[in-house]
Formats: sequence, C-alpha cells, structure tokens
Amino acid sequence: MISNKWVWLLSLISFSSFAMEPIGEEELSEVSGQNGVYLSGDLTLNEVGGPLASTDAGNQPSDTMQAIPVWGTCDEKANGQAQRCGARLAVKTNSTEGYFVLDEMRGKMSFEGLTLRAREIDGVNDDFGGDEAAFDGKTVLEIGLPNEVRFEGFELTIANSSHERPTEQNYNQQNIFGVEIDGAIEMQGNLLVFPVGNP
Repeated sequence: MISNKWVWLLSLISFSSFAMEPIGEEELSEVSGQNGVYLSGDLTLNEVGGPLASTDAGNQPSDTMQAIPVWGTCDEKANGQAQRCGARLAVKTNSTEGYFVLDEMRGKMSFEGLTLRAREIDGVNDDFGGDEAAFDGKTVLEIGLPNEVRFEGFELTIANSSHERPTEQNYNQQNIFGVEIDGAIEMQGNLLVFPVGNP
C-alpha cells in the first residue's frame, strides 16, 4: 500500500514536468537576442616566482661569471640568486626579428564587465581612419573594456628582446621601463581585433 505522502509527491512530479517542444520558424522569428560574453574575475600572477630555471652560463649577463638561475622564486631574486621572479609574455609583432615583452609580471588584477562579442564592420557608418573599407561586411572581435580594473601589488617590466625565452642561445633583452601599480584604473571604450589571412 502506498502512503499518502508518496501519492502527493508523485502528483507534484507529474504536474511539474515539462516536455521540450520544437519551435516553428514563425515563432523563432519573434525571438530576439544578441551575441556576447560578460566576464568578471580575479587574476593572480606568479606570487612566488617563475617556473623556468636554467644554470646555463650562456644565459647569464656578460658582466657576471656566475651560473645563477634565470628564473626562480622572488625570494631568490631578492637574495641575488636568480634574475627574474615573475611571468613572461613575449609577442612577435611583425615579420622582423625581435619580440615585444612583458616580463616579471606578478601581483593581482581584478575586473568586472569585460565583454567579448562578434561585430560586423559597416563601411558606411564605421570610421577607423580608412581601415574600415578593407573590412566592410566582415566580422571582427570586439573586446569591451571593463569600467574599472583594480591592481594589488602588481608589477611588470616592459622590454624588447631578441628571443621569446631567456634560455635561447644569444638571448639579449633591453628593458624599457618597469611598472608598479596599486589601486584602480578606470577604462572605457572597445578594442577591435581584425582578422588577417584566409581562414
């Protein structure tokens, strides 16, 4: 014999279940929406140091004869036992030799409201200094900058380098300047990423 509470539960389930039904073309034409992704988050870079260690003497500065690690913990760098302690991002910006580098990145960055969406370029209404003509009717990636980005103990070195990694043979890097940020930066506008080549 089934108790009253089970009868009540089975009745509730039967009344609450819904089947998926296909949507016709006419109904679907009434639906509107937009593409895009809204992102918020915290990013912490290399609190204690970099992952790569090398004691190859060829990777050391020319004025030292010591074979010290290229990358190590930040404590090791503070004690003079390593050259770097943060993350490294090297980008080849054109077909010539050399890399643009963000080096020794470490600290915390938080943001809210970074958006990503596909955008179609309109050669008549968009004005990018003449560049819009070549991309008229094409789709680009639009990155909507967050209103505010907060930094906590964030630091990096901006440089250019002969190679992407400091362990490469004949590696040479010219540091341009260092950045240390604590606080908030207000941002506005969009960054458009234009595709090149034929997919």
